[in-house]
Amino acid sequence: MSIKEMGLPCVQPGKRVRNKTNQTKSQILAAGFECFLKYGYTKSTFGDIANFAGLSRASIYLYFRNKEDLFITMNKNLQDKYVAKSEEILESNRTDKEKLNAIIDVWITSHYKKIKNTVFANDLLDGLLHVSEQTELRFRALFIKSISPLVGKDKAEIVVMSMRGLMDDRPPVTKLQKRIKLLASAML
Repeated sequence: MSIKEMGLPCVQPGKRVRNKTNQTKSQILAAGFECFLKYGYTKSTFGDIANFAGLSRASIYLYFRNKEDLFITMNKNLQDKYVAKSEEILESNRTDKEKLNAIIDVWITSHYKKIKNTVFANDLLDGLLHVSEQTELRFRALFIKSISPLVGKDKAEIVVMSMRGLMDDRPPVTKLQKRIKLLASAML
């Protein structure tokens, strides 16, 4: 008599291991995010991240080569979430102006707020800009693609390329929001 015939759940080989692996990787990424917010990119170590995750330092190396690899993966995962959220916003019943502001909030403002409220804000912002050119290029391309349906590709490129300049002096969140609204208004 087979397991299926006995009415027992049939588990595919390796499925439980993959789920546990994905769960552990997600746990490490979440711990990395919290650690980077608390200590900044430069001062965070795999030991710190392991403590946040409740894992051994050695187990972190099973998933990530080094801190930069973890940081890049964390940012790619965030970018994928931004794309999904942007698609939801684009399908909503909001006006184009509201959609543009909401998408910019997803991609820029919401995390800028979290980062600005930390002791190591400048270090973390520098980490975002300098860790991986590939991650930065992916960020720009996905952000442009997210707002292109609203303003067209040329204007989307201008908006995205302007963001770094709007944040260059690391303004308070309210000042950045005001700058972004002025830019968004000029695009629609």
